[in-house]
Amino acid sequence: MASGDPHTGFDVERLLLQCHHLERSLAASSGLSVDEFHSLIQLYVHAPCYVKNLCELTGIHPTRVSRILSGLERKGLLTRTLGIEDKRKESLALTEAGMGMARGLLQSCALAKRGLAGAFPAAEPEQGELSEDFRGVTM
Repeated sequence: MASGDPHTGFDVERLLLQCHHLERSLAASSGLSVDEFHSLIQLYVHAPCYVKNLCELTGIHPTRVSRILSGLERKGLLTRTLGIEDKRKESLALTEAGMGMARGLLQSCALAKRGLAGAFPAAEPEQGELSEDFRGVTM
């Protein structure tokens, strides 16, 4: 699939759609919204962190993140504590249940990666690099 190939755009769009369906399916399997799923995974990787950091990591507006965090907290997946250095900031961390759910979701992502990885061409080095980058992120 050469970069000038008109089918490249269709292949990328198909891959993005597959990723979107995968994240919706994984989120639903755990009783989470897609935004809760993204937040949970980011907190697993970057916790403890502050709300501002989570907003930057997920690209979700602070008002929406506040609602997401309330939902995760109600589900017993998240704890909030006042910041040590700045009491105006809340430090976010996953509970043991949250850590377990995130690990399980990441394991499911790793299994699903095999199906998605087949959508990447192996021909050109540039595309192979993209494929390797993608594989590293999904593990």
